[in-house]
Amino acid sequence: MIDDELDRLLGPLERFETVRRRVARLGNRACDLSYANFAGGVEPDALGVLRRALDDDRALGMQYAPFGGQTLARRAVADDLRVGQGLPTTYADVILTPGAMAGLQLALRVAGVAGDEVVVPVPCWLDHPLYVQSLGMTVRPVPMRTDDFALDLDAIGAAFGERTSAVLLSNPNNPTGTVVTPQLAEGLRDLIVAHERRTGRRITVIADETHRDFCPDGVFTSIASTVARTLIVYSFGKRHFMQGQRLGYVAVSPAHPERAETGAELVRWTRITGTATPTAVMQRAVHGLLKIPLHTEALHRARARLRAELEGLGFTLVPSESTLFLYLRTPDGLTDAAFAERLASDGVLVLPAECFHHEGYVRLAVTGDDTVLERAVQVFRRHAPADVTTGAVA
Repeated sequence: MIDDELDRLLGPLERFETVRRRVARLGNRACDLSYANFAGGVEPDALGVLRRALDDDRALGMQYAPFGGQTLARRAVADDLRVGQGLPTTYADVILTPGAMAGLQLALRVAGVAGDEVVVPVPCWLDHPLYVQSLGMTVRPVPMRTDDFALDLDAIGAAFGERTSAVLLSNPNNPTGTVVTPQLAEGLRDLIVAHERRTGRRITVIADETHRDFCPDGVFTSIASTVARTLIVYSFGKRHFMQGQRLGYVAVSPAHPERAETGAELVRWTRITGTATPTAVMQRAVHGLLKIPLHTEALHRARARLRAELEGLGFTLVPSESTLFLYLRTPDGLTDAAFAERLASDGVLVLPAECFHHEGYVRLAVTGDDTVLERAVQVFRRHAPADVTTGAVA
């Protein structure tokens, strides 16, 4: 049975889904900026990888895979982490999962037990607290800094207690698009080390890196490079805009003090939870998907253009250059839900900040085509804040 607290956490997105279904009746006239569904669909190179995986008719190729995933696929991910993130990972550090959602569930289970506390900087991805609560743990939400939406290390340190077992965050952050800089990662490491020495309590950082591929060059650094007891969660679906195919992983930092034991425990949890592994086809596709070069230039241009147009209309956005989203401040005098409802009445869907355990903002996905984004700008023009010089409504 779903208890009251889980019911509360489920509520914001379920309320939005009621609005989304109503707007969906507009068909092509609707501008859906709520979810990151790429207008261009899956790229031909990625589709080709999937076709070749299906055509590779080897003996027992569609049968059961080992818990944790096929060794060759796990080794391919480890090689990618070594080259791309500078982490000397081996196949045993990588556990393949049916998407990042499953990876988060596994990571939380090896980080703590029921009754533990998990520090979650907010705003955060909508279901981070839901997963924590569902495992009998307690969420300790910690606001990010209000000026730049970076991690507030003082607030995180103050939230650490005798039952703290993990810090769960997305890097880059979803919804804000801000990243954890190497300096902030070092500060977080120092907080954790000091707390562990004082209390003997081990704290794991669970780094949800599902949007790391959508950072400009040189912007992203994995927290696992700095904080030893880190688990990385990742999604191929985001990388290749095929989220429905459910392919991801959890990776144990090579510097993790209990590296081998943690990797082995993650494998065992895939059996206990029934999470198992991705499909055999998706595991066979891992090698090819990792080899496809990413082309994010058009996305960055669309993001920059939409930001410039919205700021030109008087809206305030969180300064960031990562992820598939923009985080826009709700105009004064309106609740987030009321503002989202006004936009929906004009055919534009955005997610209110309550979905991200926050308030005062809405999130926009920038993955629509030019027609959708331009039509959305026209709607925002009709709902723009008062002009700063004349007091007129734009």
